[in-house]
Amino acid sequence: MSHTFLAAKWIGEALDRYHNRPPRATIMGKRIIFSNYHYLAALLHIYTGTFRMAQIAELARLPEEELSFHREQLDFMTLVDYLKTRFSEWFRETILMLDFELKDYVDIAWEYTKLDEMVQSQIKIPLLERLKHLMQECQAKQEVGKELDTYDLNIFRRLMAFFLLAESIRPTLSSRLVKGKALPVAEKSLELDKFSSWQKENWHEDELLAKLVEDIKSRTEPFL
Repeated sequence: MSHTFLAAKWIGEALDRYHNRPPRATIMGKRIIFSNYHYLAALLHIYTGTFRMAQIAELARLPEEELSFHREQLDFMTLVDYLKTRFSEWFRETILMLDFELKDYVDIAWEYTKLDEMVQSQIKIPLLERLKHLMQECQAKQEVGKELDTYDLNIFRRLMAFFLLAESIRPTLSSRLVKGKALPVAEKSLELDKFSSWQKENWHEDELLAKLVEDIKSRTEPFL
């Protein structure tokens, strides 16, 4: 069965763009000095915390000692931070703008829990703020017998689907807002039963991690 790993997809597309960049391309106003291997290693830092440095080095086909050296260099770590921010922006936009099936949302929410903590925060904080705002607006509309407009209602549904599953996979304090406050409001306007009732049945974490690694390799090997 295929899986929908958004971060792995972004890494593959980002490495493709880097590989096919114009000759005088720059990043943050600076000439590019990194090989595809080093750029991939920087991209893979969005998974820091789940992938150890040895795993990142292996996926990027770099000696671990070389990766450790570059992690002490300002240019490399500036690139890492830049890519984390760019990815977080892309991920937020994808969640807001695209619809997915339940099985896809499960993959997306699970992969999100595997991301670097800083990346998770860059994704979660703005999206939760948007969710809170939509919840309040939806509640105000319901009190006077109205509904959110279609555009906002679709975004509310996408955010609820994503966060309900993320909080079911790895509960955090955000469950108070998502399940405790937003869900009762959302259920009056949206059909969310399949997301709110989803359970981690037949859940094999190691198998999913292995599938994620396979997906990253298949997307990046053409450029290494």
